[in-house]
Amino acid sequence: MKFKRVISIVLALAMALTVCASASGTGYTPDYDAETPVIIVHGMSQNNTYLVDENGNWVPDETGYVTGWPLEIDVMPLVKRALPNMLASIVTRQNVGLTKAMYEGTYNALSLVEKDNEGKYIQDIVVPCYEMPMSELPEAVREEYYTFLPIQELSEIVGEDDVYYFGYDSLGDVMYETEKLHHYIHDVVLPKSPNGQVKLCHISLGGTIAVNYLEMYPEDYELIRKMVFVIPAIDGSNIIGDLLTGNLSVFYDDNTLYEELLVTLMGETPLAYLLNMVLRILPTDVLKSALSGLANGLVDVAALRTTMIWALCPDAYYAEAKKMWLEGKPELAGILEDVEYFMNARANFEENLFALRDTGCEIFNLACYDVNLFPLCKDYKTTNADRVIHAASPAMGATFADLGKTLGDGYVAKGTYCSNPDHNHLSPDGVVDATTGLLPCTTWYFKAQAHEQLPQNDVALKLAIRVMTDDNMKDVYSNPAYPQFNEGRLTHNAIGNIEAWEAADKSGISAEKTAAVEAAIAKINALLGETIVDQKAWNEADAELEKALVDAKVIENEAQGFIGNALTAILRTLNRGVNKIYEIL
Repeated sequence: MKFKRVISIVLALAMALTVCASASGTGYTPDYDAETPVIIVHGMSQNNTYLVDENGNWVPDETGYVTGWPLEIDVMPLVKRALPNMLASIVTRQNVGLTKAMYEGTYNALSLVEKDNEGKYIQDIVVPCYEMPMSELPEAVREEYYTFLPIQELSEIVGEDDVYYFGYDSLGDVMYETEKLHHYIHDVVLPKSPNGQVKLCHISLGGTIAVNYLEMYPEDYELIRKMVFVIPAIDGSNIIGDLLTGNLSVFYDDNTLYEELLVTLMGETPLAYLLNMVLRILPTDVLKSALSGLANGLVDVAALRTTMIWALCPDAYYAEAKKMWLEGKPELAGILEDVEYFMNARANFEENLFALRDTGCEIFNLACYDVNLFPLCKDYKTTNADRVIHAASPAMGATFADLGKTLGDGYVAKGTYCSNPDHNHLSPDGVVDATTGLLPCTTWYFKAQAHEQLPQNDVALKLAIRVMTDDNMKDVYSNPAYPQFNEGRLTHNAIGNIEAWEAADKSGISAEKTAAVEAAIAKINALLGETIVDQKAWNEADAELEKALVDAKVIENEAQGFIGNALTAILRTLNRGVNKIYEIL
């Protein structure tokens, strides 16, 4: 039994419908650079890796091809290894080898990404990196990349001949991938650059490659005309930090373990709450020990020898994680050496970034905030984040209030990297002091925007493309259509619903219902014409359009319905009652 866990989004935006307002009416005139090639350094899971056979062919499976990333997990080894110990532990109410079984079962389930002590895959895994522009890619590959990242507008502005998608291994070696990017720039892109420069766009995990690249190749600084960061993991992610140090929330917080974790994974469904109660079959200490075995198995097979994952370990966690996993292990000396190099590169990032800027390179950044971290993190209830990364990491050190709080009525901006009295880098909601971030004048923030859903935000996508291509976009004050602090929104659902209406047979739909749909679409289109987002208005318009289409029987209501909602409410109440009884006992 196999399934694929895809950790980020797979979506396609219809560009003709996601066009938001141009700068007309703002007094702003764009000046597009259509000569300098753009290299996209993608985020995690935005490029596949494949298992190959002895002939170098991708190994097929029932869903396509066997992949190393996104992770393909063979569940049966885990079930077979752990089930007897699980049953014995349930009967005896004690840990009967369950922790070890969970460790070994997890290790076996993830064997496809297992590496040796030099960080090399044991199985034959290949990572496509096409040394050609988008215009020359096979059609299927080009469509796949546009699905991962809907950057069609970028290609329209600069031409597909000048857009490159640098493919790397999300579970690879950060040193090797950095060297590969250096080769890609020099041997693939620069020979075709009219002005002898490139633009780099580093997304999410791709930000770690930027950190390393600036350390390894300072001689390349003058070759980079622009460097654009989009939600970059500059200081990693607390999720990885908590995993590597064994500080996951489920080991400390029973409420998370028995109420919130499965609901976050599965949504507000009856099954999620039912499974929460089933977890109570095992004593809490036995269950937590079993989960510890699972977590350690995950680290040992997928993270320990993977320097790209170590590059996601935040500074605050690194000393403890290194002591737990790398120190005193001569067989891992090479891994430790590479990880230490990267951590030194991160320590030098500020100096390197400003040295890059001093060569004339323009540097921009997009960040998100005001979303909980995934509930595996110990401090997910308080840490300001974008669900995947703690907010200070992509914001390069900006200061954030805890979730649900502000910096205070009397708070004064620190002015660390911008003390210009004419600039105001405090967010209107009082949550962000952008002056402590490395790039206060060229970092934009999207409130209540989840990390993995950023490509579904048409405004953020268009802004990223603007700063890459428009030479008149110099800072957050350049274009009033794109203020420094904005709100998040997701457009894919509305876009899909409009497409469904356009394709529908309207002959049997009443004039009244047709008018309701068209009025809702008009609201959506009006909001799509605004680049300053009102998230509440957008969500209401999105829901109105969906309801109108359901009423017109153009789409089906995907909600659970009355019975499903009632059952969810009942099981939620029972779940909390069971947890209260266990607390009393």
